[in-house]
Amino acid sequence: MTKGHRPGRGRRRGIFIISIAIITAACLLTSGCSLVWPEESPPDSSSPSAPSKDYSAEYGSGWCYQRLAPHLRDAYGAVYAAIRDSFDQDGTVVIADSEAGTKREYTGIKVELPQPLNSREEAQKLYTALTWDNPQFFYVANTYSYEGYRSGGRDYYNVFCLVFSMNAEERVASQKRLDDLLNRLDDEWKATGLSGDYEAELFFHDRLMELCIYDKEAAGQDNPAVRFPNAFTAYGALVEGKAVCEGYSRAMQLMLHRAGIECTLVSGFDQNGVAHMWNVATINGRNYHLDPTWDDNERQPQHVYFNITSEEILRTHTMDDDNIGIDTCTAQDDNYYIRSKAFITRMSLDKLADAAAEQIRRGQPSVEFRFATQDGYSRAERYINSKSLFVGQVNERLKDEGLSFWDYEDYSTNDNYHTIVIYPPAEKAES
Repeated sequence: MTKGHRPGRGRRRGIFIISIAIITAACLLTSGCSLVWPEESPPDSSSPSAPSKDYSAEYGSGWCYQRLAPHLRDAYGAVYAAIRDSFDQDGTVVIADSEAGTKREYTGIKVELPQPLNSREEAQKLYTALTWDNPQFFYVANTYSYEGYRSGGRDYYNVFCLVFSMNAEERVASQKRLDDLLNRLDDEWKATGLSGDYEAELFFHDRLMELCIYDKEAAGQDNPAVRFPNAFTAYGALVEGKAVCEGYSRAMQLMLHRAGIECTLVSGFDQNGVAHMWNVATINGRNYHLDPTWDDNERQPQHVYFNITSEEILRTHTMDDDNIGIDTCTAQDDNYYIRSKAFITRMSLDKLADAAAEQIRRGQPSVEFRFATQDGYSRAERYINSKSLFVGQVNERLKDEGLSFWDYEDYSTNDNYHTIVIYPPAEKAES
C-alpha cells in the first residue's frame, strides 16, 4: 500500500459573513466565533433573479441532492444554475476574513438563495452536497462564503458565494481538454464490446491508474489546495495526470457518472489520522466502497480496495460524521476477487495455480489473490516464495495454450485484507 499514509484531502474552508447596514464582518466556519449585532432586521433586497435555464434534469438524480431537505434542494438548484450560467463569464466576489483583518477579491459568483439557510451547518451541507455531486465543476475552489442577517434573535443566510480557481478563459479551455479525454475514454470503453456496471467500473478504474500518478509534491504542502488546486480535481487526475486522493476519487466519480453508474465521495482518515477520500459506487443495484488511490501502486493497477464492504473498509479507514447518504455496504457479489475467481476459501497449491492460470489467460496486468483465512494467506505466500514450484504448476496448466507465467521478481501483501499481488518483471510491464 504505497498511498496509505499520505495526506490527500484538502480542508474545505467556509467563511461566514453577516451584513447589517454598512457593517460587515466574517469568521471562519470552524472558528466558533460569536457575533452580536445592535439591531435585528432582514436586509432590504429584491427577489433572487431566476436562472436562465432549468438545469434540474442535470442535478436532480444527484446522490447528495436526493438526501437534502426541500429548502436545501432549492438552494442547491440556485447555486448550480449560477455556476452553469456563469461558466464562460468572469465575475468577482469579495470575501472578508475578520481573523486576518483582510478583504480579498476572488474570481467567483455570488448567489441570492430562494430561501435563507437556517444555520452554518446548513451552509456547509449545501457546499458539500453541491461539490460532491458534481466532479465536472473542477474549477470550483475550496473557499466559499455565506452572508446573512439576524432577525428575531436568529441568524439567516440568504447569500452564497463560491470562488473559482480559474478565470473564464481558462475554464473554457480546460473544459475542452477534459471533454476530449473523456470522449476518448468512452470510445475506448465502447470498443471493448463489454457491457455492465461491474465491467465499466473495472475498465475506468484501471484506466485511471494508467493516467494518473499520486502528487507527492502537493501532498507534502501545509495548504496544498491553495498551491495545487487541480490536484484535488478530476481535471488534475485525468488531464494533468497528477492528483491526491480527492482528485482520484472525483475522477472515478466523473467517469462512472458518464457510464450511468451512481457514485459519491466519502471523506475520512487513514490509520494514522491523515485526511483521506474515496468512493461509494452502486454496482448492479448494491453499494460498495472503492478506493482508487490506494489501488494505485505506481506499477500495475491492483484491486485490494475494489468493491468492498463497510466492515472491510473500516479495517483501514475511518469515515467522517458528515458524509451524506453513506449507508452500511454489505454486498460482496461484485467484489473484484469474487468476480475474478481469485478469492480462495480453501487453500491448496492446485487452487492457487488454477486461479493464477485463469488470470494469465485473461491477460491481467498482475496476478492477484485474496484468501478467506490467515492460514490460507500464509500458506499461499510460502508457495509463491517457492517460485520454481509455483511457476511450474501454473505453466503446466497453460502449456497447451501458448501462454506462460512470468518469472516474477516481487509481489506485495496486505495483512488487513489477506491479499497477494504478483507483478510482472519491469520490462514486461513497460511493454
